[in-house]
Amino acid sequence: MGDPAMRRMYDSSWDGIDKTREVSAVRDYLLKDKVGVSYLNSKLAPLLSTGEFRMKFASLFCHKKPGVTRTDDCKAENAGDSPGCELGDLFVLFVLLDGADKLHHAAGALCQAKVGPKLDSKSQRALYDFDLEFNVPAYLANRGNSPGNVRKMPTYEEGRGRALRYMILCDEPSGNVTARHAPWGKQFRPAWSSFVDGLITGTDGLRVLLESTNPSSWDHIVTDLLHVGLNVPAKKPPRGNDIATQVATSLFNNFANLQDHSAETEFEGVPTLMIIAHAPEYKERR
Repeated sequence: MGDPAMRRMYDSSWDGIDKTREVSAVRDYLLKDKVGVSYLNSKLAPLLSTGEFRMKFASLFCHKKPGVTRTDDCKAENAGDSPGCELGDLFVLFVLLDGADKLHHAAGALCQAKVGPKLDSKSQRALYDFDLEFNVPAYLANRGNSPGNVRKMPTYEEGRGRALRYMILCDEPSGNVTARHAPWGKQFRPAWSSFVDGLITGTDGLRVLLESTNPSSWDHIVTDLLHVGLNVPAKKPPRGNDIATQVATSLFNNFANLQDHSAETEFEGVPTLMIIAHAPEYKERR
């Protein structure tokens, strides 16, 4: 990666999308033909599918997003302006799978979408910038292997800034989409192209270890975010031992078919962009 022309394609994937409304902009990016994920699959994925890797951009749009509630301790530190807020508007996850459906690397970030570089919710900013924990809805608290209703936030030392982003749909002065790091006041505003390229090359996002016997706070949050994918009617029986591989193989199994890349659900969840690198010969070659 690093080719300027290829990098520009990530930013160009937003062309033709009305970015004046957050929800519809995310929906169009994930589902609309010839823009967003569709554009990335037609224009960029073939260029990235070289050597041992096949690349596919996949999308899951959730019509209902989960609200989370802030804990009393967090509200005492930063009062906010509401008892709860949405967890995010878009989850972006990169996964590297081999031909035997083993997950070799996964990293991602959770984004709050904003039309411009201005925050209108004190509670959302507190959740991303300051809160040490939050409470999830009952359906996540009661899922299998859930640690309960409380989720710990990754610390800044653990990479919180890379994990929690403010996705500015029209950032000035360029007018392009940016993936601004938490905390807001740090003013670190990489372009969308830098963010996605960094995920693929392993320099951005926060890594997740989904098969860990000692899962981190971020591992639990990512499992929550992917849980919705297992409620969508599967196109193929899920394979693999971790939830990311199961979602990828059940919804987007044919990694060479770039036209079959999207799914929708009425279940509660955060809309998701999954970037899949599939290395079908990797295991056999070792």
